Amino acid sequence: MIRFLLGVLAGAVFAFAFVRFDLAPPGLFGLPDKVRGNLVSAAVEEDLYDLSRTPEAHTRALKVYFANRADDAARVDAEAGFPFLDALHRKRAVREARQLSAQWSAFDAVLEQPALRAALEKRHGATDTETLKRAQLHAAYLETPFLRRWYAAQGRTVDADTLRAALAETAKDDAPGNGPASPR
Repeated sequence: MIRFLLGVLAGAVFAFAFVRFDLAPPGLFGLPDKVRGNLVSAAVEEDLYDLSRTPEAHTRALKVYFANRADDAARVDAEAGFPFLDALHRKRAVREARQLSAQWSAFDAVLEQPALRAALEKRHGATDTETLKRAQLHAAYLETPFLRRWYAAQGRTVDADTLRAALAETAKDDAPGNGPASPR
């Protein structure tokens, strides 16, 4: 029983060390997985590189490729200027923009409560409903570090007055190839 517990503890320590310090286990340990991954990847290469295959066949082949040759996939993405990474960033920005935009109508319910409205009027120094809603939306935006950094990387300056339009523009931008990519 002690050997088992020591083995589990050693495995956990090694796994943590490999991930934390970006180390790899000795090549001998990864050889069976590498051989299996290369065999599986070779089996789907026909689907991957045959331009007449269906999108579903290409999708299955890409899944196998990503699962078994992640290093190659990351290298290809880097060589192409990070289109896959940019698409992931854009998807997240779209999702966060939609989530923030959805809060706009919820602010009406908050402002209908006299005590909350008074506190918000005092905090933001305004009594106009539209101004209060913009201030609340901007405060929520300031709590989304990824979206702020994404807009900054786009070279966009977003403030309380331009935020709603920026969110609307970003929220509709979910098709591949739409909108600006993350700059490098």
